[in-house]
Amino acid sequence: MRVLVGGVGYRNLRDGSLGPYLADALAKRAADGIEVEDVSYHPVGLHQNLIDRDPYDRVVLVAAVSRPGRAPGTIHSYRWDRQLPSTELIQERVSEAVTGVISLDNLLIVCTALGGLPEDTRVVEVEPADEGWGEGFSPVIEAKLEEIEEAVWTLTRP
Repeated sequence: MRVLVGGVGYRNLRDGSLGPYLADALAKRAADGIEVEDVSYHPVGLHQNLIDRDPYDRVVLVAAVSRPGRAPGTIHSYRWDRQLPSTELIQERVSEAVTGVISLDNLLIVCTALGGLPEDTRVVEVEPADEGWGEGFSPVIEAKLEEIEEAVWTLTRP
């Protein structure tokens, strides 16, 4: 099985840098058909890169994402349902991406709309505690790093 693990986020944005950090850390242990990279560039570019490569059986994305009602450090893993918003909202997401906004939601929506993501796309979202500028994670995220890594590796298995 061929799997791409992609980290999404901003570097030097405390907990918001979780995706790129994990891409760096997990790439050192990738093997057996698993590739790992930081995919924090614009979704149209990722789409183009995906269609230029041999197809992946699965993509696993990991990012710190703030959602209402979740406690900091909450790990939420799911299979992307590929439900897209209206064409107007997709275009808004493309516009945001072109201006440099890095967003897991933008990546999922734009790449799905353009056809770059495989049917089997999985996501690991982690609720951040601190998204301010700076290096290092908040204590709650730091304490969860091993658990987050395991959540990602679990989704790479058949």
